[in-house]
Amino acid sequence: MTAVSAPSSPTVRAWDLPTRLFKWTLVLLVVMAPISKNFGDVTLAWHKMNGYAILTLLLWRLMWGFAGSTTARFTSFLTWPTTALNYAGTLFAKGRRYLGHNPLGGWMVIALMGILALQGFTGLFVSDDIIVEGPLYNYGSSTWLKLAKVYHKSLFPLILLLAAIHIIANVLYTLVKKEPLIPAMVTGRKPADDYVDAPNSEGGSPILALVLLVLSVVVVWGGVYVAAGGGAFR
Repeated sequence: MTAVSAPSSPTVRAWDLPTRLFKWTLVLLVVMAPISKNFGDVTLAWHKMNGYAILTLLLWRLMWGFAGSTTARFTSFLTWPTTALNYAGTLFAKGRRYLGHNPLGGWMVIALMGILALQGFTGLFVSDDIIVEGPLYNYGSSTWLKLAKVYHKSLFPLILLLAAIHIIANVLYTLVKKEPLIPAMVTGRKPADDYVDAPNSEGGSPILALVLLVLSVVVVWGGVYVAAGGGAFR
């Protein structure tokens, strides 16, 4: 008698495609940031364009946080800080699974986006006083230019620290809570379960995502091009 294999567990949609592409593209750009600085040309043209690309993605994600799928929207995962702290006290308790970001993960997203935005923004004002000059260097006061230079150099270790915490948390969730967080960010799906926040993710039009991406490119790349008088990409 031939054995009949049990049907695979049903899955539900957790993340839309634009959100997943954003995450992995941002990871690639963050990895490329020090590489483009240390192994690029002396004018750091590639490093600056890498920064523009990061700012473009962050602007897109900000808009997608209001127009994307339900799990991508800020309203679905941003909670009061006290809620996040209470969740931390029951971090590995059974029966508390989230389809999207949990309360702590939601604040980690905001922290990473904020520090990356500050890193990219300060880079627009940085100069080595010899060759390299950010596109907005001539618009900053002497005090701000000094602060921007300090922040731009000192923020990257903090970015690496937050990224490490984020990765470790995902691994621990996979091993301890048996939640496939990393595979879900690749496939976009999670096993069906009684999730706290939502049973399934809805919305997230790829066409709208593309429109918002074009708008982000126009704002960031067009803005630095005009501000630098056409010299932002040299």
